[in-house]
Amino acid sequence: MATPINQITSGLRAFGDAFGIIRRNKMGKYFVVPVIVNIILAGLLIWGGWGLGEWISSLWDSEHGGWLGWLGTAVQWVMPIVMFFVFIFIGGTIVNLLMSPIYTVISEKTDTSLTGRTFSTDAKQTVKDIWRAVVIALKSTIKQLVLTLLCLLLNIIPIIGQVLSLVLIFIINSYYFGFSFMDYTNERYRRNVTESNNEVWHYKYLAITIGAIYALPMYVLCGTFLAAYAGGVCTVAATKAQIELESQDPQYSGIIEK
Repeated sequence: MATPINQITSGLRAFGDAFGIIRRNKMGKYFVVPVIVNIILAGLLIWGGWGLGEWISSLWDSEHGGWLGWLGTAVQWVMPIVMFFVFIFIGGTIVNLLMSPIYTVISEKTDTSLTGRTFSTDAKQTVKDIWRAVVIALKSTIKQLVLTLLCLLLNIIPIIGQVLSLVLIFIINSYYFGFSFMDYTNERYRRNVTESNNEVWHYKYLAITIGAIYALPMYVLCGTFLAAYAGGVCTVAATKAQIELESQDPQYSGIIEK
């Protein structure tokens, strides 16, 4: 079994190599999609905020001016701004989900470029993969939410509890972010939900490393606009690191589907 240090260094090294893999295999075109998705999603939320503001202001009679008229105008202008901030905080997660089919292609092309393996799918298998992805996403989201809420309870302990809560929440979210990027490879190798859970837990330090790289810009910078780009790079890195670690691990080196 790969040691924690091996997993962490493999993840960091793979992330550094990911940009070269993307360039050599001409995968840059797939990173144009996030631009379109971000613009459409932001536009829809802002437009929806404007419509919501108009509806709220219509609930009272503001035609006669006065403070009601001022309040109605304020609501119409404030709601699009509110929806924009909603986009900032949750848009990255939505974009990442919408980008899943693209990440699947990116992971497959990375695997093919590194190993020469090719993969074939049909409509029936595609439906199964989609359902499997939904099941894993729901389970992971529920676990992530429950564990995050439990960590928040530590905030009742001054300073130490608050710091520990923040650190644990970051690690938990990093693990589940990394899980999602690693699962594209597990899906391609036809591993079921249990097998995928076991594989990611086997390489949990790799999952945390890849997920932390993704989470940092999400929490520190304007993550929504970077999420889809970072997600694509992390998918390449996770795929490369998994192939590297599994090829040296007796538990997995012999069960990769040809």
